[in-house]
Parts: sequence; C-alpha cells; structure tokens
Amino acid sequence: MNEIGIKDFYLHKGELMKKLKYTFFGIPHVKLYDVTNRTIALLGSTILTKSIHSPCGINKAADVIRKASIEYTGFLSHLDIEIHERDVVDLGNFSRENIGRAVMGVLENGGIPIVIGGDHATTYYTLSEVELSPLLWLDAHLDFALKTFHGERINDVFHGNVLRLLVEKHNLETTIAGFRGYSTFGEELKSVQKLGIKLIFAEETTTERLKKLIEEHVAVSLDVDFFDATYFNAARVPELCGMKPSDLIIALRNINHSKVRYFDIVEYCPRNDIGYVHAKILSQIILEIIGMFIKMGYG
Repeated sequence: MNEIGIKDFYLHKGELMKKLKYTFFGIPHVKLYDVTNRTIALLGSTILTKSIHSPCGINKAADVIRKASIEYTGFLSHLDIEIHERDVVDLGNFSRENIGRAVMGVLENGGIPIVIGGDHATTYYTLSEVELSPLLWLDAHLDFALKTFHGERINDVFHGNVLRLLVEKHNLETTIAGFRGYSTFGEELKSVQKLGIKLIFAEETTTERLKKLIEEHVAVSLDVDFFDATYFNAARVPELCGMKPSDLIIALRNINHSKVRYFDIVEYCPRNDIGYVHAKILSQIILEIIGMFIKMGYG
C-alpha cells in the first residue's frame, strides 16, 4: 500500500475505509491508468437488465460485497500471502456504457480483471469488445434464450440471452458447466447442442473437473446460481442440486497454472441475503480467486 503500511492498516482500518469509501478488502482505489503489467484489478458492475425475475438489488451487489469484505483481513494463511502487499486494486463501479472499455484497458495494460456484481448481461458488456476464448460459463442455466422469453419478444441484451449473443458475436469456444435449470426452455438446450457447445451437467461437475476446467479456459464467468440453493440462496434464480461454495474454493486452491485472464461473479442479490451472509461467502471466494492469480505470478 502506498499511503499506509500494512501494520498500520490493521490498526487504522476503520479510518482507512472511511477515506476509501469501502473498497474491496480496503485495497487502494485507483484509476485505469494506474493499472500496470501484472496488476490484479477488481471492478464493480452496476448492470441490470429486463427480466421476469425480481432484481433484488443486483445493481448494488458490488457495493454490498465491498462493505462485507472489510470483515476480512486479506491474509490467505494457506498461501502465506497478504493481498495488501501485492498489486491488487479496486477500479470502482462501471455501467454497461463503460465497463467493456475498462476491462479492455486492464487487459491491454497486462493486468487481470475480476468483475463483481450486476446481472449476467455484465459478461456480454465486459467481453463484447475483447475476444477471450475459450470461455467457461459456470451457471445453472444456459442463457441461450431466443427471440422470445415467456411469450414476450426480446430484442435487447438481457441476462437470459447473453451467452447466445456472445457466441454469435465472437464465435467463442465455450463450455457450460453446472447446468440443471428448471427455468430453461427446451429450445435453448437444442440450440446449444446444435452449435456443439460443450455442456457439462451439474451431476458431472466434480471438484477435480472444475479445477481442470478453470485451468483450461481463458475467461471464467460465475453466476452464483451455479451453487446449490441449499448453500447459497441469494441468487436471482436459485436452483437445487448444484455445487457448494467450498467446492469452488477447493478447486481454486489446487490451481497453480492456468490460462485464465478474466474472471467475473454475477447475479448476487443483496435483498435476498439476510445478514449479508452470502456477501461474506463471496468475499472469501474473491480472496481465493486473487490468491490463484498471485500464485500464477500476478499481483
């Protein structure tokens, strides 16, 4: 940290957080031009699109997680890593109009973008201006909706059609893992299968397989409904029979080398989160993602 030593950080954390207005884990809030080679940059998404499902505060998700994250020190004991001693920064919040340029800027500067918050349309806007392939889609749903959704004609980007639009735009090599959604239309599954997209059903998604998938893909998009609703219910469309958050953490901890250059976490719903327990769970997952990138030589 530039303005305060790591020891002083713990003594004056409350004062520091007031100054930075709740950054993730109290890391420095910087501008895009401050991102250099190997910087790990966290970006908040405020993107919210049309849906039959209640938004439940999705556009405020990043700020809620920021506030919850101050309960954690940023020290990863199993790695003996303190993220405040590394080049890990918070770039603030972005809308659909500017988040793509910000992500592209981080990548062009040699950094790693981790995008947090918003609905799954976030991934369309972050990746529409860059081509990162192959893409790993961790989701209970296919997000491959066609021109109509529950009888209503949809021409715009929304959280239910974003993967289809991304695949059509960039012809991305894509793997969907964790699929089991009761909210999925049969036409979506047929379209995915017709295009030859690799589809791994929830019952086939083991911790070891998840580890290998993250190692093999350049971009990873995590919809929180990937997790079983019994263990994580603060999702826009929660589904049963998924993985546990701890399964993802175990997978991340066992990765030493990976192709991944981009990671996002979307669809967290603060209004469904009593006591912000799940915001705290996501804070721990974000720390593990940062730890994975540090092991790979970033930060």
